[in-house]
Amino acid sequence: MNKKVFIDMQENCYVLSGDISSILKNRRFLLSLKRLNYIEDNKIIKLPFENKTKIYTLQDAQELLEKFGFEYVFQENTKKELSAYNNEQKNFKIFSGKAKKIRNDNFSDNLELITDFKQFKKIIDEDLERTLKPLQMLSAFHMAFSQNSCNFSVPGSGKTSIVYAAYDYLRRLAKENPKHVDKILVIGPLSSFAPWENEYKYCFGKNIESQRLSGSASISRSHKEQHLYSSNPKELTLISHAGIPILEKGIIDFLKQNKTMVVIDEAHRVKNVKGIWGQSVVEIAKEASSRIILTGTPIPNGYEDLYNLFRFIYPFKFQEILKIHYDQLRELTKNFISTEDERIQCFIKNINPYFIRIKKKDLNLPDIQEDIIFVEMDKNQREIYDFIEDKYIKSFQLNPSGTIKDVLNRAKLIRLRQAATNPALLIKPLQESLENSEYGVDSNINFAKINNETIDDSVIFAKINNYTKIDIPKKFEKIKEILERKIFSENGKVIIWTIFIQNADSLQKYLAQKKIKSKLLIGRILQEEREIVIEKFNDPNNSDFHVVIANPFSVSESISLHRGCHNAIYMERDYNCANFLQSKDRIHRVGLPDNIKTNYFYLISKNSIDSVINEKLNEKVKRMEKIINEDIPLFARINDVDETDIIKSLLEDYARRT
Repeated sequence: MNKKVFIDMQENCYVLSGDISSILKNRRFLLSLKRLNYIEDNKIIKLPFENKTKIYTLQDAQELLEKFGFEYVFQENTKKELSAYNNEQKNFKIFSGKAKKIRNDNFSDNLELITDFKQFKKIIDEDLERTLKPLQMLSAFHMAFSQNSCNFSVPGSGKTSIVYAAYDYLRRLAKENPKHVDKILVIGPLSSFAPWENEYKYCFGKNIESQRLSGSASISRSHKEQHLYSSNPKELTLISHAGIPILEKGIIDFLKQNKTMVVIDEAHRVKNVKGIWGQSVVEIAKEASSRIILTGTPIPNGYEDLYNLFRFIYPFKFQEILKIHYDQLRELTKNFISTEDERIQCFIKNINPYFIRIKKKDLNLPDIQEDIIFVEMDKNQREIYDFIEDKYIKSFQLNPSGTIKDVLNRAKLIRLRQAATNPALLIKPLQESLENSEYGVDSNINFAKINNETIDDSVIFAKINNYTKIDIPKKFEKIKEILERKIFSENGKVIIWTIFIQNADSLQKYLAQKKIKSKLLIGRILQEEREIVIEKFNDPNNSDFHVVIANPFSVSESISLHRGCHNAIYMERDYNCANFLQSKDRIHRVGLPDNIKTNYFYLISKNSIDSVINEKLNEKVKRMEKIINEDIPLFARINDVDETDIIKSLLEDYARRT
């Protein structure tokens, strides 16, 4: 005899009746029901739900009943709910088809969408003081129509303006319209806060009332909660990714009370489904009126990185959209499945209506000029570099298959780069010169002893210790020459990139001696000071300073410098292609006039590791630019931290030179 269970829907819960005794005797079934928070009540079982989760609770109950061999019958109320859900699914399918047409700019045959787009464009043209490019307008229309969407456009494509255009349209809708929003909550890195505030002014010609919930110790917990529970909160709320878990409940309550568009900027930071940031943003998503994902690197590590992003934009439908589980996505990445594979193509087709991507080739940016400038080392630097290189090359030759996964090999390569740019850097332990932990070097590793290879040449040590007293790095002198001959002569500004923070300090001091003012944008500079420096640097009328010295690990995201600066000098580079391209994008972005040329100067010390890095970096740039121009760019195909053939290339270059 079949075990039969009746499923009825009452207020805020499903009621299971019938052969309940069999369920209560089945301990495995009861353990499974725990996740549905079941309540046993006088020979019936209640399964509570919230309005947004009622259909998913029902589906879970169905799956469990089938799994444990129960026959179930829907009562009338449940049948009505299922019918409503099926209609909703049908409508969502129609909606998704329209979103896909907009995304592909293929809606000329749909009168309704044409009318909506004309109305959208009319409002944006009236309200925005800046003119959106056609692809930006299309992206904003897709975002406003979808309400919940991902924008995977490349850095420098104007994603912030796109969001504000969509937000403007949605806030202009009637308050009773279910799509209406009148608040915007941005979750992003601290460096994005000022750009979000400033961009509003560029778009609408006036300041926005904003409240920051992260980034300053002066903002007390009570002050944050006062804003979240205010009856009239400020229009823009800004919070860091790390700040969400701490204020999760307050943010949920805020979203329940306010019609809010929630934007996650640099959203790849919340890709981890088990990470506390990723879990928190999914929870707050359930109460948002509109959900927007922004990132130019949607899958830095693998296809599974998209899972949490879609959990955020559609917390109650993401599984229906993806049609693939997290572990299956991981498997596709692990097996290095090509984007041409049928499974990947099917996956991309499933998510196609819900994201849009402006590629680098779509931006039609003005021309760039790249100049490689070879710098001759002075006599002492040459002797220091050659001595160190000879020592390290011998150890590399003994183990030519060694890679920079080996922390000691990595340390040697960093020391060579330091000797090639400024031998004074060799005095300090490595970690004092680096701002990013990805190098993976022990802070106690010093120049004199690496991997039991003791360097005890007193003459070389004397030259290193006295270098700053006797010599000036030739790259410093070359930078001064470039500034005076090629940049200041045209009243230009420049950003100078350096990997080593001691170089930033030393170069600033050297330039000051030459009566050239500069400002630093490196890790230790406080957020408030950074924002002042960036604002002044972007101001064409500011003459306080024309030089900024920056580290790519500190200024790699959410910062635009193109309004005031069209020149960049690279004192040295490493083999991290992503950081290099991000740094270039700081001054080469949407918004540049067509007649502006962006100039990049790369300093290469002759006959050194600089040339090897330049060669390997160029190879990676070509591969990465090809990936960037894909709809879903899988950056994991370029191992950006570990360049396993750098030692081999160094050995080959050394052999050619010697």
